[in-house]
Amino acid sequence: MALKDLIKDQLIIIDDHKRGTQEIKDFDNPENDVHIDKETNFPINGKRQKLKIRIPINSDQPIKVENKRKKIELPRKLNKEIKKAFENKKTRTEFIRDVIETLSDYESNLRSEEQVIIVLKRLSKHFGLEWDEEIIKKYKEEVLLAYTQFFIDDQGRKFFIKLDRQRISIGENNGYTKQFRKYNP
Repeated sequence: MALKDLIKDQLIIIDDHKRGTQEIKDFDNPENDVHIDKETNFPINGKRQKLKIRIPINSDQPIKVENKRKKIELPRKLNKEIKKAFENKKTRTEFIRDVIETLSDYESNLRSEEQVIIVLKRLSKHFGLEWDEEIIKKYKEEVLLAYTQFFIDDQGRKFFIKLDRQRISIGENNGYTKQFRKYNP
């Protein structure tokens, strides 16, 4: 599946940078920049560099790439990877629709584990991942703060989707992008 290429050896974070402000969301308004932050350890000039790539999903804003807080040109290979992932209009539209549905009432997603599982099913289908038995749940005084579900692909590679109070993180669980297993005591 094309979207899985976005998370191989990498991490994507989905948010709108305004969550928690009690603001009514209007995702049709491009001023409310819903986007994907993609973190990658991509080699530039032969050296791995941590790049942050902002991909707007509800506006025509340009893709931005930063390396240690300075804007740089998007490497050709990454540009091709991002464009390929989103070139199929149906795939792109369905993914964006599910992301916006998830963000529209994000606070309610962590009210119960059942609600989290609905969100995880909605998002994981776009990456072609199979559910794994491993889960990390973080509670504080019976309030669910974070929930991480692990997944595997057809090659046995391990991925995760984490929902917490601020964002959705999706990535491969490997040496570059790793969801550490810290369990609550």
